[in-house]
Amino acid sequence: MAKEIGQRMRQIRTAIETNQIRQFDSPTELTQQYGYMKFDDNELDSNARLSQYIRLSLTTSADAVVKFMLQGWGLTIPDLIISVTGGAKNCDMSARLRKVFQRGLVAAAVTTNAWLITAGTNAGVVKEVGEALNNYRYKNQKHGLDIPCIGIGSWGYTAGNEQLDDKTNSMLTNINSSKSSRSLTKQSVNTGVNAVRMDVGDQYCVRNYVVKEKQKKRCDLEANHSHFLLFDDGQPNADSVLPLRAEIETRSRHNTIDTVTEGAAESLIPIVMVLVEGGPSSVRTICQALESNTPVVVVKDSGRSADLVAELHACYTDTENSNGSGYPARPKTSGGRIDSRDARVNEILTRAQKDNPWIDEVKTVLCRVLDERKQLVTIFKFNSKQHNGNLEDAILEALFNAARFCGDHNEQHQRVAELKLALAWHKFDHAQKNLLTDTTISKWKEDDLRRALVDALRRGHVDFVELLIEFGTSLEKLTVGDLQHLYNTKSTGNRLPLRLNDKSTGNQRDRYYSLYFGSIWDLDARNKTLDKTDELLGKDAPRDLFLWAVALDRVELATYLCSKTWNPAIAPLFAAQMYRRAARIVIDSETKEQYETNANQFDTYATAIIDRCFDNDENFAVDLLKRSAPAFYNAQPLQVALKSNCRSFLASKSVQKYLDNEWFGYINYRRKAINFRIFLCSLFFPLLPLFCFFLPFVEKHKKVVRSARDRTKANQPIMIHNVIEPEKRERNSCLSKLDRIWKFYHAPIVRFYYYMIFFVTFLALFSYVLLVDYFPLNKYNERRSGYADLYIPITEIILHICVWCLIIEELRQVILMKSKREYLAEVWNWIDMLAIAFYLIGFITRFIVSETLFSVSKIFLCLDLILWYIRTLHLFAAYEKLGPKLVMIFNTMRDLLFFICFILIFLLGFSIASWSLITTNDQVTWNYDNDGTLSNATVTNGGSGLWKWQLIRDVMNYGVWKVFGQVDPIDGTDAYSTIAFVLAMLFLAIANVLLLNVLVALFNVTIQNVENQSHQLWRYQRFLIVCEYADKPPLPPPFNLFYYIYRVIRHIFKKCRACGKSRYRPRQDQVFSETVVLNTLDSNGMGKREEIKITDAMQRESAIADDYWRYTLKHGKKDQVQVTLQNLEQQLHDLRERVQNIIGPATVNNNNNNAQTVNNDLHWLTSTA
Repeated sequence: MAKEIGQRMRQIRTAIETNQIRQFDSPTELTQQYGYMKFDDNELDSNARLSQYIRLSLTTSADAVVKFMLQGWGLTIPDLIISVTGGAKNCDMSARLRKVFQRGLVAAAVTTNAWLITAGTNAGVVKEVGEALNNYRYKNQKHGLDIPCIGIGSWGYTAGNEQLDDKTNSMLTNINSSKSSRSLTKQSVNTGVNAVRMDVGDQYCVRNYVVKEKQKKRCDLEANHSHFLLFDDGQPNADSVLPLRAEIETRSRHNTIDTVTEGAAESLIPIVMVLVEGGPSSVRTICQALESNTPVVVVKDSGRSADLVAELHACYTDTENSNGSGYPARPKTSGGRIDSRDARVNEILTRAQKDNPWIDEVKTVLCRVLDERKQLVTIFKFNSKQHNGNLEDAILEALFNAARFCGDHNEQHQRVAELKLALAWHKFDHAQKNLLTDTTISKWKEDDLRRALVDALRRGHVDFVELLIEFGTSLEKLTVGDLQHLYNTKSTGNRLPLRLNDKSTGNQRDRYYSLYFGSIWDLDARNKTLDKTDELLGKDAPRDLFLWAVALDRVELATYLCSKTWNPAIAPLFAAQMYRRAARIVIDSETKEQYETNANQFDTYATAIIDRCFDNDENFAVDLLKRSAPAFYNAQPLQVALKSNCRSFLASKSVQKYLDNEWFGYINYRRKAINFRIFLCSLFFPLLPLFCFFLPFVEKHKKVVRSARDRTKANQPIMIHNVIEPEKRERNSCLSKLDRIWKFYHAPIVRFYYYMIFFVTFLALFSYVLLVDYFPLNKYNERRSGYADLYIPITEIILHICVWCLIIEELRQVILMKSKREYLAEVWNWIDMLAIAFYLIGFITRFIVSETLFSVSKIFLCLDLILWYIRTLHLFAAYEKLGPKLVMIFNTMRDLLFFICFILIFLLGFSIASWSLITTNDQVTWNYDNDGTLSNATVTNGGSGLWKWQLIRDVMNYGVWKVFGQVDPIDGTDAYSTIAFVLAMLFLAIANVLLLNVLVALFNVTIQNVENQSHQLWRYQRFLIVCEYADKPPLPPPFNLFYYIYRVIRHIFKKCRACGKSRYRPRQDQVFSETVVLNTLDSNGMGKREEIKITDAMQRESAIADDYWRYTLKHGKKDQVQVTLQNLEQQLHDLRERVQNIIGPATVNNNNNNAQTVNNDLHWLTSTA
């Protein structure tokens, strides 16, 4: 805290010097009274709420004060300024009106990101404002939200101002020097908790402000304000500040909200004044405000000035309405109407003057201003139907009136101001009916609509964004500066997290992109694209704004912007990737679960769109998966889907169609029993596929085709697809035998069968060696495998060659894996690493002639054999029936782990207690005389030497078999045996009846969940299998050694040919180009901002996606309600059946009547929704 306060104090000091904020008693010197204050005597801690204050001369210009608030205090530019005036000493409102006022004022401030400006004193209406802020702050303490509430008061009128008048701030005059800054920061970091209070209190000017007794003609400051401007003119007069306060409020309106667009200076920040009770000063204040076109909201029934203004306003308004109502009335001269109104006004003033003698001082000005500016006055009455008891609605009405009657005759400026108000208050219906209509849209300027669109995006109002785009406002007209402004928006929600140790100095967008997209985003190159803030986003606008909405975790807005992007089938995958990444970074479990839910939702969107493309044209959908996405940095769809774990997308029909083509390669998989025929070719002639000459092959090439449903239309556009056609008949075939062999080995399914054959042979060999051919190292001239002086048998030598080839293959997989995290995330890779570790231990100890080490070697090799057997289960993932069963096994193993923890607790307790009881007689011997008198008690071995490690095994062996129901009879009739027997019965009841049945129930739930998703799980596993075997060498171990030797020789040959050339073109590591889409990311063109080229395929993809998004955005919420009601109806149906089964037929009719009543209610809810 001390470090943060020190930084802010230096910032304040810099702003004071920049704006020349001086003090009254020494006009030539800069003010020294400023800093932080707290309203108690407690020690300063992290939970303390601090307010900022500054003492400055009354002659300071309003422009300098406003600049200081923005630069020194760091206040954000507001969307609304609410000035509260009224009773300075007393405010006698009813409890109900006080509650309505407090709630409405805070609601208006929070909704519009407003500044509250008051007199800052702890009395009257200002005290009510402070209580409202205090209640709101406690309710929203978790989110750290605080409303800027600025008290503008008089230094001389402030009670206890001597507590804030301290000259120690003079030491900070040169605090901007680097040496002083380093020393202050170092001291604040190295001090302890107790020293923080000293440092902060003395060095950084956090003052304790406590006024225990009332002072005459003075008032203390209200504790819930966030900032205080205390002006000094040498006099204890509170009213002397009022003119300057009005100037400050007026000058604050000129700070434009839109800081990145031209022409924004024309629009002022809206301001409204709220009058509650009050005296003559309040009347003068509102008169001055009305003359400057500031709207005023008068809280009626709050007393004194407020009630007087409300009655006079009603008089002037009624007279105007009766004059211009349009209904026929009795003839009356103009002078007669004026006389009647003046009589009513005099009557009101006379009646009010009895209790308020000060009315004579202000009545002339008040009546004149109300007559001229009555449209700017809004009367709020809490029990009136006009505002439904909501003060915020009255404030909004006043602002709308000000926009219409502010004296600005430019109709366009009035519409812009009114639209900004509608955006700030989220009054969509008003904007749709009155501002953005078919008749008024032609009157709007393009730049005004663009600024309104930026404002709607910043606030997250999806309905406004949709309406503006519907009326022709283009996202492409937004600039890079607009995007930067949106990223810098202070959102009340939770942004996606950035790493705490992220020290990058780039802008917010680059930091998000580099963290969440990694290699897809080249940070150094992309930084160059944000230098020109006036550059248009162009075709990249939908993508950039969509990713911005995801980064700010605005799901609804992101969903809508996703529908506007190019490459709409890929866009949701990027959102899913960001949410998956955020779920790994965040710690809070609820937030993590929400991020996962959002990721799954975008995964569903991508799946639905690609499936719609597939239904429209299968070849087109498959072609989309092979193409890079120009709108998203040329990313490959399948690579993004795999990285973001979008299992639903990878299980879609389009991806499966693509996998069919990849899995079989150039083999025509549409023929009968093609899997069996390929297996036979691989089995009978392994590595010599003579039968492959008889397999049907296909030709893959690009062909101009027309969609099947559009072939009858000659004027339809044509598309170019990578299509597959069967090979011509043998007489027309141009494929040579070598081409057929190459195509045969190219197919991942052939590699899969070869690796399966190898694993079966390898496990058979491994089992044979361990059973009958694994002996100590032959150092004693014995015979091994029939040969003398052979150290190890030939079968074992072959086994070691195979295992080392497997190790080399695993190392290749690790080296080529781009992310080690992805490698470690796969459970099969952990099994591989553990199996290799066991093998290495057994292999090393195997060559040391020692009985102990030979035992270690064989034990670890036996364990290694178990792991290799388990590893073969991975091959089952390629089959639809067996693949989901693997998931069931792994998921049930998790349940088993929890069960073992529970059963182990009961097992240890029972086994130790029972074993200690039944072995007591073996340890202790009681000796009695003939007359039954105890003579002595002896202990075996004198009580020493009883502990043995065998005891642990005996204890566990005694209890573990009882878990499975194997109970041995307990001999003996003594107390020990009896208690042991009772404990055995209890343990059997708990272990066999309770815990085992709980385990079975858990297994049942887990298996049912997997069964419900079995189809999707298998499709996802199949994708991983195809990726894995498409990247494997064509020959299995140990023959892969020849393949690696061939690759090394080829690489050396190419290096030799490249010698002498200035440039070497690297070759792809993949063997076959068709598999590159699964393993590489194309990042060409990342170095500079280039306008993406909209291809015909992109337009067709967007056209198909538009139909889906139109339905989804229109019926999404309705579908959710219907699903919820359907679930309730199903639960009610199940409950009714249970009740019928329990109660019986005697009361069935009665239950049916009750259930029917509830069903009727649910049907009514459904129809209403």
